[in-house]
Amino acid sequence: MSRAAIGRAAMLTLAVSVGLSALGVAPAHALSRDDVRALQSIADALAELRVEDAARQLEPLARREPEAPDVLEATARVRFHQGRYSDARDAIREAIRRGPDPRREALAELLESTLRATTGYVESRSEDGRFVVLHAPGRDRHLVSYALRAMAAADRVLERELGYRMPGPVRLEIFPTAASLAEVSTLSLEAIERTGTIALCKWDKLMVTSPRALLRGYPWMDTIAHEYVHLVLTRSSHDRAPVWFQEGVAKFMERRWREDSLRPHLEPASRGLLARALEQDALIPFERIHPSIALLPSQQDAALAFAQVSTFVAYYHETFGGDALRGAIEAMAEGTDAQAALAARATTTWAALERGWKASLGGLSADAPDLLPLRLRHGDAPDDEARDVAERARRWLRLGDMLWSRRRYGGAMHEYARAAELAPDNPIIAARLGRAAIAAGDPERAIRALDPMAERYPEHAPTWSSLARARRMLGDRAGALDAARAAIRLNPFDPSPHCDLAEVETDEQTRTEESDRCRALGGSQ
Repeated sequence: MSRAAIGRAAMLTLAVSVGLSALGVAPAHALSRDDVRALQSIADALAELRVEDAARQLEPLARREPEAPDVLEATARVRFHQGRYSDARDAIREAIRRGPDPRREALAELLESTLRATTGYVESRSEDGRFVVLHAPGRDRHLVSYALRAMAAADRVLERELGYRMPGPVRLEIFPTAASLAEVSTLSLEAIERTGTIALCKWDKLMVTSPRALLRGYPWMDTIAHEYVHLVLTRSSHDRAPVWFQEGVAKFMERRWREDSLRPHLEPASRGLLARALEQDALIPFERIHPSIALLPSQQDAALAFAQVSTFVAYYHETFGGDALRGAIEAMAEGTDAQAALAARATTTWAALERGWKASLGGLSADAPDLLPLRLRHGDAPDDEARDVAERARRWLRLGDMLWSRRRYGGAMHEYARAAELAPDNPIIAARLGRAAIAAGDPERAIRALDPMAERYPEHAPTWSSLARARRMLGDRAGALDAARAAIRLNPFDPSPHCDLAEVETDEQTRTEESDRCRALGGSQ
């Protein structure tokens, strides 16, 4: 295991050294028993993400023993959780100078990589200072207002749904590439590509990859809310809720920030995966999801795992209510096993809960579209979704692209239509057909191609972008609003939905903001 891996593993367990005296070895800087107990209490507080408690306990200890390596290490860990990376780095360097230790050196490497990755980042705060967004300079500035909106909305609804209010400020860090996220987290780039895990909640902060790092974006605003659920759950359960339960609640509640009520939601492809796994007795045991969905073998396994745990939580919430769910979380915080806590609040057994959940899935159909995988960008290569188009249709897609590049929109539409005949359930072909139809002045043809794909592939950003333009051309203001907002929740770097919002929004300030983004991103109204 590398030093960085050791450091990241240490940060996962959040263990703080309690002095060599605990091992029966005479330390270079002996601490009193009270100080050793204080260090252990700080470690316990960090392990439960009671960061404010850890900071309060650290203050008098650091005044009494400012040169003790163990105290300096504890200081580094607390400062890291507070987002004070320079202070954390300085403290761990001094701890190493006074008491070299491989664990401290590994932690120092993680702190150095975090500082290196975030140096020069721009910090933006909400007006009330409750939310902080850190992002790379440049195009990611366009994400800030949307991110702050999602965080504020998630904050309000999760306090109602889960009964816990996060102390502020709540920090979000947006990384421009998957590689930069891997550099500052426990995720490897290989795991990110394999499972499509491009965000996480750890060390009392939210970390997400910018949607510009992916070929067609991803549900980045819902992902921020998803990670916010994790943050609330980690704190409210004292980090005792198992991974499968955390992921189930987060997936179930990730849209609550923008919807009026909690309701189950699964993309059609995920419903199909779950139905087939149920038929084939190939469900993933919940315990296998530990310690992370990112460690599963593939994006399909990850999607199936999310489908399983989110439908279980949805079933539990619908059957036994929000009070039972909150009560189970409280029991977990007190140390009760998750399965026992859920069963007790439902006044039944875990086996009965599992049977009830599986019975609730009986109406799922295995006839569903294939999973459209997340695709990371590699360097400055141009956008090309052709690899996700069946080979039999790819020739006509390429011909359409060639005609599109020459502004022969009618001809492009014809070739895309031929491709669609060979692959009628492919959103990439349909989106290009819709785009060409719009350019050729036929928005009705665009909508006929796009509407079915919006239903079957709701996370394909180009579909929503073209739908917004087609509906605006037809005078459907409400439809254009909904489609443009959906497109921005997936890929806010496409100028088209911003340009359309600038035309159909009724709020003057929003119209002005969207018009500015339209121009800044290279669009025209």
